[in-house]
Amino acid sequence: MAENQNTGIHIGHLNLRLPGDGADAAQRVAGGIGRSLAEKVPLGMQRHLGALSVRVPVAAGATEAEISDAIAEAIIGALRK
Repeated sequence: MAENQNTGIHIGHLNLRLPGDGADAAQRVAGGIGRSLAEKVPLGMQRHLGALSVRVPVAAGATEAEISDAIAEAIIGALRK
């Protein structure tokens, strides 16, 4: 679960499938997604989506930070639509 008090973003449930990585890596990536959203979502942007599904391809060997940023960008793109 991630929350950004400045923008009203609340992620109630986040499922990640990271092929080849375990639960610990997924937890770190999820935390990175929350931090990335907090930094990148424009102030005042608010939107409610009941559910959102994004598939985010990343290069082999991408770092957890790169994966987090790519997923956050996909979420922000969906919020802008």
